[in-house]
Amino acid sequence: MKLKIIFLAVAAVMLAGCTAMVDLSDQQFDRVMTQSRQSSQETPAAASVTAELRLAYVMSDSLNPFKCESQINQELIDLMYDSLVKLDKTWYPQNLLAQEITMEGKTCRIRLNSQVQFTDGSLITARDVLYSLESAMGQGLWSSSLANVASYRQGEDNTVEIDLFSADGNFPALLTFPIVKDGTAGNEFPVGTGKYYVSGTWEKGILLSPNPLYFEEIKTIETVRLTGVSDADGLTFSLKSGELDYIYSDLSTPELSNMSTSSVPVTLNNLVYVGVNAGRSFFSQSNFRRAISLAINRDEIVSKAYVSRAIGTIYPFNPEFYQMEEVDTTTQRNLTLARELLDEMGLTEKNDQGFRLSRGNEITLSLLINSENAYRNSAATLIAEQLEQIGIRVNVVSKSFDKYQSSLTIDDYDMYIGEIRLRDNMDFSTLLTAGYGLGYNTPYCEELTDIYGDYRESGENIAGVCDRFYTDMPFIPLVFRQGIVSFNREFGAEVVATQQDIFYNIVQW
Repeated sequence: MKLKIIFLAVAAVMLAGCTAMVDLSDQQFDRVMTQSRQSSQETPAAASVTAELRLAYVMSDSLNPFKCESQINQELIDLMYDSLVKLDKTWYPQNLLAQEITMEGKTCRIRLNSQVQFTDGSLITARDVLYSLESAMGQGLWSSSLANVASYRQGEDNTVEIDLFSADGNFPALLTFPIVKDGTAGNEFPVGTGKYYVSGTWEKGILLSPNPLYFEEIKTIETVRLTGVSDADGLTFSLKSGELDYIYSDLSTPELSNMSTSSVPVTLNNLVYVGVNAGRSFFSQSNFRRAISLAINRDEIVSKAYVSRAIGTIYPFNPEFYQMEEVDTTTQRNLTLARELLDEMGLTEKNDQGFRLSRGNEITLSLLINSENAYRNSAATLIAEQLEQIGIRVNVVSKSFDKYQSSLTIDDYDMYIGEIRLRDNMDFSTLLTAGYGLGYNTPYCEELTDIYGDYRESGENIAGVCDRFYTDMPFIPLVFRQGIVSFNREFGAEVVATQQDIFYNIVQW
């Protein structure tokens, strides 16, 4: 299979009057200043409007993309550094520093946009990309997503070639690591090609200014003022008090879910699911697993457990993934079909309370949850109520995280609610195989494993994977969670934010 991502051409645009503290050559400096003077002569009456964006950063953490550890600082990386591709809201990889990407078997070939410059005026080269790839593979933020990289080398005509251990048709979506100039990864602020660069400090933190050599015009935000914080606990107050303009939360806890500020949802690739134990009850039978899935009311879970900050799903792929356009992603509950499947299994006998019996004994399932997660506690209560409507009793077993993990390790559960952040190539293989990754005692489904393996290699036939998954249902997807970016009501920008880049369209603000 040969996949090409066609280059989206971008015009190189120089910003006038934004040269302070950029490490430019004399030639680059003269060129920028000449354009600045020309711009002033053309529009003598126009007064420049300085727009400022106030953001938080953790003072005790680094802003070096290969060293920062806090989520707050990691969110700032995309302001200062570009990557080979940029994922849009549907996880489609749009070329950024790459001009063309071709997948052939296990080899990914990348032709660079050789007109892009670093902030010091030098042009990007294959050597810079290879250096950045090596740096990213040794850093936790990208090392797991790049674990399939076997080797890499410079090709002809400023190209980069990456060999994989196993073919992955969606590998281009993983090329989101920051590109820095060769030899600068150890610097406090490595040299990048991004929209902004560190231009100085102020009394509470660090100043970022627009990169005058950036290939796209930055329309409004002329200063990014980073305010030092110790952690994320005070961000909500700082936003409400006006000290900050813009904050992000992945809503792993409900602290920002009902803030009285303007906000935009950010769909995450965090899948919440029900795992099942193939060695318990009837979970070795696919009809039983399907009946459980059909009886779950995902709309109710979204609205009540996740306060409408999630998207329901019956498949392990994100409903907003661009390849899912060919798949029906509705999650309508079907109690009638769920009951029919159980009846076909011979589970027709019920006790006086309406619960189904097997050989005279009531079918009772345990649902293991982490007591420290409020969302999943609420979801578990709802699932227990919902399954009662098909005659299945569910006992919710709530344990601390350590005990929850221990129970999973020794297969001491019938069902459990888990969550996983899928990689941007939508790889859910870690959930498919018992004893591997998060598979625990997942039922083995040979045909699904084969079809999914073919999809992983080619990136094609996602509909076939979904059809087979729906038939086998080795685990039961519930929702993909959402985060939010919040900002003051006076903040007038039309914000587009993604999980990979919460400043996705900042150049258009």
